[in-house]
Amino acid sequence: MEAPGRYGGQNYSPWVSVFNMCNAAIGSGVLSFPFAFRQNGLIGGLLITIMIWSIEVAVLFLLIRTAEKYKTKSYQELVVATFGPSMAVLTSVTILAFLVGSLISYFIITGDVFQPIFSSWFGEDSLFANRRVVIVFFAMVVIFPLSLKRNIRDLRWSSTISVVMLTYLTVVVVALSISHLIREGLPEHVNYFEGGYHTFIALDVLVFAFHCHIQVMPIFAELADNPNPFFRKRLGEPLLNDEDIKAEEVLCQRKSLRVKRMDGIVIISMTTCLICYCLVGEFGYLLYPDVQSDVLISFGRSNHFLNFARVGMAAVSMANFPVSHYPCRSILDDGVRHILRGRIPEGFSVTLHIAITLFICSCALATALVTSDLGTVFSFIGSTGGVLVIFIIPGFILLRNKLGEVGVISHADTEALQSQEEARFGERLKTYLRLGCGILLVCFGCLIFFVTAYVNIFGIEVGSLSFFEEAASQRVKIGI
Repeated sequence: MEAPGRYGGQNYSPWVSVFNMCNAAIGSGVLSFPFAFRQNGLIGGLLITIMIWSIEVAVLFLLIRTAEKYKTKSYQELVVATFGPSMAVLTSVTILAFLVGSLISYFIITGDVFQPIFSSWFGEDSLFANRRVVIVFFAMVVIFPLSLKRNIRDLRWSSTISVVMLTYLTVVVVALSISHLIREGLPEHVNYFEGGYHTFIALDVLVFAFHCHIQVMPIFAELADNPNPFFRKRLGEPLLNDEDIKAEEVLCQRKSLRVKRMDGIVIISMTTCLICYCLVGEFGYLLYPDVQSDVLISFGRSNHFLNFARVGMAAVSMANFPVSHYPCRSILDDGVRHILRGRIPEGFSVTLHIAITLFICSCALATALVTSDLGTVFSFIGSTGGVLVIFIIPGFILLRNKLGEVGVISHADTEALQSQEEARFGERLKTYLRLGCGILLVCFGCLIFFVTAYVNIFGIEVGSLSFFEEAASQRVKIGI
């Protein structure tokens, strides 16, 4: 627990949190957006993407307020506070498997991208022409040092790389598409809206493209109790002095300001991802109406701008690794401290920190060295873990708890009190809305899970292409 009179962490800059949130969400899955738009059409893909974005942003708001209510700093702590230790164990194991699969995929992407580059630079017979050597090199030089960072806010510079490379990919795809449209005109076979099972094919890509629900908890916990505004001038939000009002009211206002600032962080980061994803999806599909699940495959390797984008996606994977590693380490740290109760001193332990970091990185690295395709196994684990943390648990939170709004204190509001009957009606309405939204979230999560399981087990034919074959090879490269 924080010291009395202090609620948040040490991160006073909301822009640091914005970049870290973007980094947590951004992955190579953006390369599959043109394929998703191919399945749903230009307008249909745009509408479905906005719908998924709206749902996941609303869930992030819910998780923030739940963390505020229970004063939790990680997803597993939130589950313990809401559902008890038994559910927390199941959730932690599922999340751990989900995140470890992502960590392994980041190593695989790094090796697959840089091995051909190093082969051309140093020759086919050189040591760096070996994929395993390339992976070990970047693991030791880049990934492991970043993973040793104690706080997510310390990853702000590596997170900047993800945002820069997503912007670069977006600009290049849009520029190439516009240039092609000016020369050739609009392609003949372009769908504007496509329904049916095609919608379910795209859902898997769209849902996980905005996934940062595990990382939002520590990012919010690190935000200071009186964070700076997004811009230099503070507009009507100064904290009241302790001499003017009670300390309890000061603390309440700080909590309200943290939630308000975190809402802005979520909106900015997720909207940035939404704009870039939609632009890549729309213009990538217009450029290649028969685009494959990885848009860079359609471009081939003759375009130097897109070749740099490939390197950029590998850099994104290396930047994603420590952000996904952080909750893994948190889960194992909690588990080790629970098993060795009394033997490990309270507070931060450098030895435990290094040991757990080394253990996670070594396991992920060893797996990536012995295989280049994890296929359906991690696709299934990714679907299970992702659906659980994005939809099902938040849905049950709504069904189980009556979460009050954490609003900014307004003395004007206290002057206009509602009648008791109106207050009861408002509470009943809120209860029914929470109940309905909770049921919808759980049902939607189950739908995503069963659709993904069906695709993985039976496959879906898309023209002459089996989507099962694409899913088995691409889910790992998407980073989920």
